[in-house]
Amino acid sequence: MSVGVLPGSRPPASALEALVRVRLVGGADHERFEKHLRAESAVVDAWRLAGDCDYEVRLRCPTLAGLDTAVGELRGVGGDTATTLVLHRVNLDER
Repeated sequence: MSVGVLPGSRPPASALEALVRVRLVGGADHERFEKHLRAESAVVDAWRLAGDCDYEVRLRCPTLAGLDTAVGELRGVGGDTATTLVLHRVNLDER
């Protein structure tokens, strides 16, 4: 049993994480997009890339609805998005 969990109850569900590949479209501005990334609490990490997309963004949200909202906001500042849910992190320290 976890500390702080009442007998017979479930521990809180872990937050959902997603990796979002973003390509800026329609003349969207990189500075404006990055300002949004810094202001968005759901953004855990973000990388500007060279290649088939402009950014890779890692989001963490408590609910699927929250994740949908965060991705929608990325679209609202000029991002064409492709989202992948994270199942789990592979622990590379166990090499």
